[in-house]
Amino acid sequence: MNQKLPYLLNQYLNDKCSDRELAEFYVLVDDPANNMELSDLLDDAISTSTDEKQLSANQESELLQYIFEYKELAAPGYKPVRGWDYRSWSAAAVLFLTLCTGLYYFKSKGPEQQREQAAAEISVGGNKAILTLADGSVIDLHSAHRGKLTEVSGVKISKTAEGQLLYQISDASLVKSSLNTMSTPRGGQYMLSLPDGTKVWLNSASSLKFPTTFSGLNERNVQLSGEAYFEVAKLKTPFVVTTDKQRVEVLGTHFNINAYLDEGYTKTTLLEGSISVSSLKTGAVMMLHPGQESLLKPTGLSVQNADIDKNTDWKNGIFMFKNESLEEIMRRVSRWYDVTVVYEQAAPRQETFSGIVSRYDNVNKVLRRLELTGEVSFKIQGKKIIVSK
Repeated sequence: MNQKLPYLLNQYLNDKCSDRELAEFYVLVDDPANNMELSDLLDDAISTSTDEKQLSANQESELLQYIFEYKELAAPGYKPVRGWDYRSWSAAAVLFLTLCTGLYYFKSKGPEQQREQAAAEISVGGNKAILTLADGSVIDLHSAHRGKLTEVSGVKISKTAEGQLLYQISDASLVKSSLNTMSTPRGGQYMLSLPDGTKVWLNSASSLKFPTTFSGLNERNVQLSGEAYFEVAKLKTPFVVTTDKQRVEVLGTHFNINAYLDEGYTKTTLLEGSISVSSLKTGAVMMLHPGQESLLKPTGLSVQNADIDKNTDWKNGIFMFKNESLEEIMRRVSRWYDVTVVYEQAAPRQETFSGIVSRYDNVNKVLRRLELTGEVSFKIQGKKIIVSK
């Protein structure tokens, strides 16, 4: 923790910084090590103040000029997701959503405390999934003890110390392939290691159907509903991911597939290697190279440059919004926090927002960041979020 940051931030917000203090403040804002502390300090200021005010014209101009002219929200170029680190972002990015309209609101204590209490009833998402075996038996992976869970036809299924699902061949002479399904609920996610060594991260409200062994098969075929990130083991046998609308074929690579039905498209993002994406309806085929994404819509299949960090933000434990509509954002919030979203007539559904916030924050913190733009308001009633202007 930087001992000077709380003082300098307070000086800045109260327009009391000397030239030297202002320069020092900008240096601290630019240091990635101060990212989370700055975020917490801003939240504390919002929660504890009883007055409503906004930045002075000078504060607004200076800080926004600093952010927009000297710092970009996203680093240019391709970066592998496994090397991505939330802490590597400039701390200035933490201020991006809060200050993007030039307004900084201090909310009154009463309504804020009431909503905090309501938000406490909404759980943050976590490692939760159900494993359904071929015989129909079910294992709750969230409550299951670590270690061996079961052994079926020469395949041992276990839960690792890190809470991941692991498939291993224990007796090759007994191996007989059967289909298993791992499903995550709304508010859940889980990581799975397949028998071939392929690693799969399954996002909330998703499912993956896969064989317990790929031995003797011409393809390593799995079926996906929802969203998953794959790190495919390199073997001669093709690895195939089928969704309701497309087929992706690879040998060994890293990629993400977003196939949620309510998104209206299927997006496949490639990080390493190369993959073939084909439409099950039209038969159209596209080859992807690292840093590209395919979009399958009712109008057809297309390829474009991808925003790797944004498309894989969920795997890195954050929400990253870049000119994203309120409806798109709230669909993600709804799945992760397992809430229903209701829009009032005047709600700005198509208003766009940009910013970064942890997926492990209380839902009220996420909503508050959006409210600080002055464009939208939220109410929480049980497991329902009501959106208004």
